[in-house]
Amino acid sequence: MAMTLRLPADLDEQLQRLAEAQGLSKQQLLVRAAREFLTRETRTARTLANADRIMRENAGLLDRLGR
Repeated sequence: MAMTLRLPADLDEQLQRLAEAQGLSKQQLLVRAAREFLTRETRTARTLANADRIMRENAGLLDRLGR
């Protein structure tokens, strides 16, 4: 899917330098960064949901331990 992305000049320059250093296009670098971000955020959301579930399921035990 086509997308236009406008970046501040300083960020575009940094992106260009990093892409060149890694032998990638700016698009490849941004796609990689987006995938890594989504993976990390998904993992964080799943971890928080699991922690919430564990706390709910073990509320009585946690209460007794806190006494």
